[in-house]
Amino acid sequence: MRPGRVAIACRRVAGVGGTTTTVLEHARRLSALGIAVDVFGQELDRARLRAVGARAQVLWSWPWMDQRQAFARGFQRAAGGRFDLVHGHGDLREQDLLSLHNCVHGTHESVHGRPLPATSAVGRLHAEQLSGRRFRLLIANSELMRADVVQRFGVPLEQVRVIYPGYDAARFRAAERSRWRVAERAALGVGAEEVLVGVITSGDFVKRGVPAFLAALRQVPAPARARMRIVIAGKEHRLHDYRALARESGWETRIRFLPPVRAIERLFHALDLYVHPAPFEEFGQSVQEALACGVPVLTGEKVGAAELMVGEARAWLLGRSDPAVIADRLVRLVDDQPLRARLGVLGPQAVAGNSWDANFAATLACYDQLGSR
Repeated sequence: MRPGRVAIACRRVAGVGGTTTTVLEHARRLSALGIAVDVFGQELDRARLRAVGARAQVLWSWPWMDQRQAFARGFQRAAGGRFDLVHGHGDLREQDLLSLHNCVHGTHESVHGRPLPATSAVGRLHAEQLSGRRFRLLIANSELMRADVVQRFGVPLEQVRVIYPGYDAARFRAAERSRWRVAERAALGVGAEEVLVGVITSGDFVKRGVPAFLAALRQVPAPARARMRIVIAGKEHRLHDYRALARESGWETRIRFLPPVRAIERLFHALDLYVHPAPFEEFGQSVQEALACGVPVLTGEKVGAAELMVGEARAWLLGRSDPAVIADRLVRLVDDQPLRARLGVLGPQAVAGNSWDANFAATLACYDQLGSR
């Protein structure tokens, strides 16, 4: 039985991140089916939620409080069993359907080489959710994530559904490449013969492997360096540290740092190569979007979106986020335009069946399975 009233709980639905996009896309389609949708959060873009037919329910808390605990408790008080189905996005203690977006334990181990500290609030919450089975079904956004929660927390395989995040096929289209490429490269000051390499993310440069990428650039030989330009886009509080690394490695005049970009598809079309050297990432929406735009991608085996890559592209997946390996692959791709062209053609094919419509259909099947409580 399909639920008639749904609560979606996510602490932040604002900005340009992947979780925000997922919540908005689901709310739009649920509302179109006549399902009443209330979105609970601490930071909500009310105008965008209203535009997709959802009601924004802001849960306030004092700054000195543990925000995750305050959110979970506030939701219990505000929701009060009034909904047929509760869809949590990682911040509740109890829910019917849990969409998990982060494997904080696996990410910390991969990035820092040691276990996540026991003092981590989000780590404790995830362990409580997963070990305690505080859900009826769990949506993992990649096989990588499913393997982690099954092995680490003993979640039964039958309680996990892998549903890849969708992408906007109307925005991210290889056919638009010729329309935007020249103008966007000119705006960045990139010459026609230069190879533009990009790292584009919503934020968290450490998790996305930016330090390893900048270290790799130190090892790029002068001939390849002279042909390359770099753009790194995303929200980063320690940006001055990364600018310093670029300056120390002699790349300062050839690297452009940008804040998060709204019309991100145009920036993808300016690129000759997209690099996403994260040592561990549960999905990596920017990888999918680059593939959809026909941009060749250099990324790692432990990036969930890499599971979509097909054919020759799989041979270029990084086994580890090692600067020497990244530098070697980078130079080979920069020097081989026909190779980049072949890899670029494979991208749209890889993501063709992964639209938001497909993502929502799979999610709605979970709703129908759970039914009204």
